[in-house]
Amino acid sequence: MFALLVWAHFAADFVWQTHYEAMRKHADWKARALHCSVYTTCMVAALLILGVRDRLLLSAGVLWISHFVEDTYIPVYLWAKYIRRVPEAQTKDGFVEWVKTPLGKILMIAVDQIIHIGFLIPVTYWSTHN
Repeated sequence: MFALLVWAHFAADFVWQTHYEAMRKHADWKARALHCSVYTTCMVAALLILGVRDRLLLSAGVLWISHFVEDTYIPVYLWAKYIRRVPEAQTKDGFVEWVKTPLGKILMIAVDQIIHIGFLIPVTYWSTHN
């Protein structure tokens, strides 16, 4: 189930995300809310296809809220500042400049996706354990 949810995550987070949402979601709560709603709808559809009926509302809420928070990129900024300790990321302006670099782009996307996929772990657990 986890592997199928990861596949559904990538389809929902990349294929079904519009360019407008991708470019504005970090700073525009309406674009982010729209993206999170489409994402969550796709993920709930995947859960239903997989036969999940219990805790569906809980799963939807966790996926929507976690996605909304993560897509501000504040968690990635905090990772860059406090864990990786990127010198440029000690300020938000410096972080913005750092993510324009090839390494910054790769790490931002990687950490963002690791956080998103991490939220699929509890969803998988409570979807398979009544």
